Amino acid sequence: MPIIEHADVRRMLLDMKARVEGIRALAIKLAHHQDCAVAAEGKDEAKHSYHAGQVDLLVPLVKAYGSDQGFHVCETAIQTYGGAGYTRDYPVEQYCRDSKIFSIYEGTNHIQAMDLVGRKLGQAGGANLQAYLADLGKFVAAHSAHPKLGDAVKRLGSAAEAIGGGAMRLLGWFQKGQLTLVPLTANRFLEMMSETTVAWLLLEAAVIAHDKLEKVDAGHPDHAFYTGKVHAGLYFARNVLPAVQYKASLMEMEDQTALEIPDAAFATV
Repeated sequence: MPIIEHADVRRMLLDMKARVEGIRALAIKLAHHQDCAVAAEGKDEAKHSYHAGQVDLLVPLVKAYGSDQGFHVCETAIQTYGGAGYTRDYPVEQYCRDSKIFSIYEGTNHIQAMDLVGRKLGQAGGANLQAYLADLGKFVAAHSAHPKLGDAVKRLGSAAEAIGGGAMRLLGWFQKGQLTLVPLTANRFLEMMSETTVAWLLLEAAVIAHDKLEKVDAGHPDHAFYTGKVHAGLYFARNVLPAVQYKASLMEMEDQTALEIPDAAFATV
């Protein structure tokens, strides 16, 4: 029996597919904003500021979430193979070791998270984040009634609201001097924003792919490609995106257990 016929193997394969394609789309989105910012410089200041602001927001996401997920995907790939994945018969065991360093470059990914919540969210008086949420909101408004993807797009809208609420909570902590809460939740907020952005990009691709599927026969070479895009968007929106709202609820708890525990109490023996 081929392992692809096992339900959990299929889940892992689709999970890896969605994450890899989503992170690629995130990196391309960043590159697009960078190219547009350069092209508009000295010609259209408003356009330049918009694209440069989006670059500032997305850089920490690409660096931190991309490198974290690179290792996670390799870990899942080993699990997909079972015991054979841990041997040198397949290259995934080396990929897993090699990819672990990615999240440690540039002072660990926590630095990227602190850069996001401590500097990037408040840049331009918060205008960059507002532009990001506005773009996201336009997509949600345009496709919430989609016959195949509408429910997934509505989930994206809920995640966007959680991002806005999380950003306001962080602002409140800064204003009230509750600075200890910021590093405790910075990584979580970066994950929230990354997962929301990846879901957005996967669903954007899924909408395009769904339209293309109506124009190609089942035997067409591109049919499987477009079908994969639709399923990747649906999977991520249904299985990963809901965690954004949950993580927002964790921020609301303002838990400081990690700071309250005495140093000596970290011992396990």
